Amino acid sequence: MTFNLPAAAFRCAPNTYMDMTGANRFRMETTPQGGSISLDAKQYDSSIWTDYGFVTADVYHESHDVLVVLFSFDDEASRSISVHYGILPRVPTRICLPLTALKGEKLFLDRFPGVMQSVIRGDAFVDRSLITRLTISTIPSVASRSLEISGLSLSPSVPQFQYENKPYVDELGQLAGKDWQGKTANPEQLASDLTEEWQLSQINSTFQTDLGRFGGWKRLRFEPTGFFRTKHDGKRWWFVDPDGYALFSAGMDCIHPSDHMRISGMEHLIPPLPDRDGPFRDAWSQQGYSFSVANLIRVFGEEWREKWADLTEHRMKQWGLNTIGNWSAPDYIRQSELPYVYPMDGFPATEKTIFRDFPDVFSPEYERNAEAFSRQLIPMREDPRLIGYFMRNEPHWAFVDGLDLTGQMLKSEVRFASKLQFVEWLIERYDTVDGLNAAWGTLYERFEDLYETGSAEWTDHPGRKEDFTAFNRILIRRYVEVPARACKMADPNHLNLGMRYAWVGSDDVLEGCEAFDVFSVNCYQFAPERSMIEHISKRLDKPVMIGEFHFGAADVGMLAYGIRAVATQDDRGLAYRYFVEQAASIPELIGVHYFQLNDQPVLGRFDGENYQIGVVDVCQQPYRPFVEAMKQAHERMYNIRTGTAEPCANSPVEIPKTGF
Repeated sequence: MTFNLPAAAFRCAPNTYMDMTGANRFRMETTPQGGSISLDAKQYDSSIWTDYGFVTADVYHESHDVLVVLFSFDDEASRSISVHYGILPRVPTRICLPLTALKGEKLFLDRFPGVMQSVIRGDAFVDRSLITRLTISTIPSVASRSLEISGLSLSPSVPQFQYENKPYVDELGQLAGKDWQGKTANPEQLASDLTEEWQLSQINSTFQTDLGRFGGWKRLRFEPTGFFRTKHDGKRWWFVDPDGYALFSAGMDCIHPSDHMRISGMEHLIPPLPDRDGPFRDAWSQQGYSFSVANLIRVFGEEWREKWADLTEHRMKQWGLNTIGNWSAPDYIRQSELPYVYPMDGFPATEKTIFRDFPDVFSPEYERNAEAFSRQLIPMREDPRLIGYFMRNEPHWAFVDGLDLTGQMLKSEVRFASKLQFVEWLIERYDTVDGLNAAWGTLYERFEDLYETGSAEWTDHPGRKEDFTAFNRILIRRYVEVPARACKMADPNHLNLGMRYAWVGSDDVLEGCEAFDVFSVNCYQFAPERSMIEHISKRLDKPVMIGEFHFGAADVGMLAYGIRAVATQDDRGLAYRYFVEQAASIPELIGVHYFQLNDQPVLGRFDGENYQIGVVDVCQQPYRPFVEAMKQAHERMYNIRTGTAEPCANSPVEIPKTGF
């Protein structure tokens, strides 16, 4: 039995229109600025949010691109969590939102059939028993939105998913039913274009006389050490290559034939695919099916992998890229002449975590796993082409700004080793429980009372807040230093490039990061934030690099444009040039890596992302205006860095993103 959430009980924001179109069915229209409808949950018994397990609804729209719909929950303590769903146009889609998501323990939710990416944003948790409001909203867009929602209800279990079969992509993996400039017309054109470019790549040399064998700039040289290192020349930071030449790292992430498209749950939108054991067997993987690999097989047959690598090596050098970025194909790295970075796998975890992926950092288990984690570096420690390694990417716990790790730890019933350490720290700090109570405004009878989860409701006493903040920093410092120390012992020759934080919400995140050789952060802006980079570098006395940035455009056959979007491929090229040239002018910044080589699949990769962010499309065709601007930026970046040329000053006009 379900509990209907009646449409008539929702109230519209000023920029939203709502029209009843049937029993428990309504149309919602919002302006380009976005809009919302809200349900006052206080009119219902609070038990409905704990007795039922899922919010379900059917959503349909006919917009020009993916629609991002937010389901947001507020509680009596003013905490809020939003779940972002991507909905394909002209495809009836059933939403199934597990209310356990309000615990905040996952950043990415499991993907149900037909839905694109499902992401959580907001506070660390929302109390299901104290929900005060449910809001359904859309994000800003270039146009107004109209969507139909039906069957909005609470359900005790996962509903059935029954969809009509209707192929959404063509045999080459391109969006069906739409034409655009640069679209590959048929397999014959695909074969002609790729064969011709591959043949030219075998004839034309990309040798550059002003670059060394490791990609460094020959016009500036320091003491060679045989491995990559960093150097401050008195004005700015540099990578220094093994031969001593200065390097500003212009890299490309995910250099591999393609992202695989997830099949499970999307079968109704996919045309018939070849057998897993036939000529197209390499297009299949555990992650799904790759139309891009299938297209390479169509053209090059059994030699597709080698010829793709030849073509890609030629492109990287011709485009002026000097670094193979994260998550690139190992076979390509071995064959290439370019230097590379290594994304470490399996960051040390513990069986019980304090919040999301934040481990029990004082547990002996964490130290053991850190040592085991570091061993993967040993086979590479004599490789001069390896610049360095990233210990991980975008820790999920750090997506909550102002996260109180100590508070989360004490709310848990688990007697973490870190909880024991906290109590020992308090005993050393206050000596007696009376001293603790005086500082916190509490009435504990003994320090051990902190092990009881019932003690997890605290006053806002400044002394308690100061202690929690101080111990949060202790936890984060140990989170960084333990694996960093193990990695340096396993491989003293290469640079520790950090953890590629999604952003830096506060200086707490910088605790322990002196253990890195380079601090890395991902930066989805139109230009790197100069003041933030300067602050981080001065605090840590380390250079900074950007592990990810990208731009998407709305003028080709993709339905989502990523985290930063512009109107056209020409604008995309200008955005790239502006970002890279501005980056080269920042003394503390020593590299920027673009995410990523390939467009993501129209129907989504493993987690549902389907962004138009690639340098090449599913048919391996480069976006020419984008490539030409890339080349121009790379040709100018050393003159900009050394102050003999000014960076591009013109940024393109941004359009609202279609990203999750």
